[in-house]
Amino acid sequence: MAAMTEPVRATGSGAGGPGNRGGSGGLLRNTWLQALIAVAVLVAGYWATRALGNPAWAAGFPTGVGDSFMAWLDGVYAWVVANRNDSPLFLYFFNYISVGLGSAVVLINYFLDFLTWAGVTVLGVFAAWRIAGWRVALLVLATFGVFALTGLWNESMTTLSLIITAVFMALLFGIPLGILAGRSDRFYRGLRPVLDFMQIMPAFAYLLPFVLLFGIGNPASAVVTAVYALPPVVRITALGIREVNKGAVEATTSLGSTPWQILTKVQLPLAKRTILLGVNQTIMLAVSMVVIASVIGAGGLGDAIYQALAKINVGQAFQAGLAIVMLAIAMDRVTGAVGHGAHTPRIPEHQRMPLLGGGLALVILVTAVGRLLDLGGWPRDLSIRIDTPINAVNDAAQAAIGPAAAAFGGWTQTTVLGPLNNLLTGSPWWLVVLVAAALGWIFSGWRVGLVSGGSFVAIGLLGVWSNAMDTLSQVLVATVVTIALGVVVGVLMSRSDVFAAILRPVLDFMQTLPPFVYLIPAVALLGLGPVPALAAAVIFALPPVIRLVNDGIRGVPVGTIEAATSQGSTKWQLLTKVELPMAVGSLRLAINQGIILVLSMVVMGALVGAGALGNDVVLGLAQNELGLGIASGLAIVFLGLFLDRVTQGRRAPRA
Repeated sequence: MAAMTEPVRATGSGAGGPGNRGGSGGLLRNTWLQALIAVAVLVAGYWATRALGNPAWAAGFPTGVGDSFMAWLDGVYAWVVANRNDSPLFLYFFNYISVGLGSAVVLINYFLDFLTWAGVTVLGVFAAWRIAGWRVALLVLATFGVFALTGLWNESMTTLSLIITAVFMALLFGIPLGILAGRSDRFYRGLRPVLDFMQIMPAFAYLLPFVLLFGIGNPASAVVTAVYALPPVVRITALGIREVNKGAVEATTSLGSTPWQILTKVQLPLAKRTILLGVNQTIMLAVSMVVIASVIGAGGLGDAIYQALAKINVGQAFQAGLAIVMLAIAMDRVTGAVGHGAHTPRIPEHQRMPLLGGGLALVILVTAVGRLLDLGGWPRDLSIRIDTPINAVNDAAQAAIGPAAAAFGGWTQTTVLGPLNNLLTGSPWWLVVLVAAALGWIFSGWRVGLVSGGSFVAIGLLGVWSNAMDTLSQVLVATVVTIALGVVVGVLMSRSDVFAAILRPVLDFMQTLPPFVYLIPAVALLGLGPVPALAAAVIFALPPVIRLVNDGIRGVPVGTIEAATSQGSTKWQLLTKVELPMAVGSLRLAINQGIILVLSMVVMGALVGAGALGNDVVLGLAQNELGLGIASGLAIVFLGLFLDRVTQGRRAPRA
């Protein structure tokens, strides 16, 4: 099952903390005790600062460097605008790419329009049946039905055109890079930190640099989507090549095969299924990113949601969200079936070409009839308006639970988010940097301590310290809720095979959804502001956390559990003294994945009034304030770097 999350990276399995090499419960407690002491120092410093009347030495991070950096970036943007049509860099490179990509999207969109809605439907259903069987073909038919009946056919075709263009670009560069990484240890070692960096960057942080180079519109959207979707296919292709049986390679080499023959006749065929999994992941990330790229003029279904959320029209947002969900699920099922082939129809070899020819003839015939009848896209006047009843239901829900939801949002803001934000912004900046470095050292070693402290210094130098601390406070609150819920549900899932069987398809479905979609129900229930953004972040990040906790506990050796049970351990003792300590590697990975996903969603929450760094990125895009936007995007990256490295823990020592 494909997931919308980035591929999980391997981390050390020890408990972490200074001097901790065995992962024992005592040392784990010692690690958390040191972390609590570091946090207590920060709290003490905050109250001491307030008691002393906020002296100058305890002020916020100086903004001079950040202001100069933003001004320089604004100057770069002004130069780009003034020289976009004169500079050789743009005339002979970026403008060519922009025109080529824009033309590709337009041509694909034109081709889909030429096929008419009937031809596109027949082509999609036939291809889905041939690849994945009749069940997936029915799902694809239902997806096209949703496009048509919601009145979003043209927007859906625009989104589909962008996805096709971006995925083609990602695979064009990603698969060769993955092959090189799979065949060369040196190249893989050099590429891995780049892929790590790309995977911890929230999607929002990708937008502004590509707007600077390609402007607003389809070209920038296609490039940013391709770049965002690139890491999975590179990593998984490299993994597939590296996992090819060494004996097969050695046998082929001994027969005098050239490196090219080894690659094409042995490694690629044997790694085919693994590579196709990478293709599936790339497509799903492209679906996710092309929706977010509506902020920079991608158009399509993402723009429909963006405009609806801006007007707080839950009904219209639901319509577009339903179309995106169906598109994501259909593409996941079709591309997933390419890899395992379990439901592909079994057709005799001699019948395959006639069947393919018959299918193409049917598509041509339906298209010809559609062109004669001047069908084009699905007529909007034949669509079914579901936004009105959805808005009516939303109004009724608001009348019933609106006051309670508003009270909960206000309580969360004043009791949880506000005090935490005050702690981070009101403490001396240098103390926050030292505590961040200390936490990095405690959990992951001195190198990560330096990275953590350096990340916070970089955030300060960018001139967005206050908003970065606001974002960090939101991320921490949402992460605590996510991990608490994830551990509870994951433990329950590990205890019951029936509950696991029921929950697993739900988690599969949740991980297929683009993150943008999670904002719709959050806004419907909680309105605008940081609280709905946090609610969406929690729900978005829960599935991988639940899975990892469940897998970690189920991975504890049966003999260990039987030994503890024979000693008279209760179920609670078994969980807290045996299973959770032995699953600490999976738990740390769950925290790591959860916190990175929460960060990406909290930043996206700027679209529903969450403010902070995400809001600065949106303002930078909307008001051409490139300096503010890029500085905020870089601050998001440094926050992600800090959170990722701290929660990875100490890497296992090499043998």
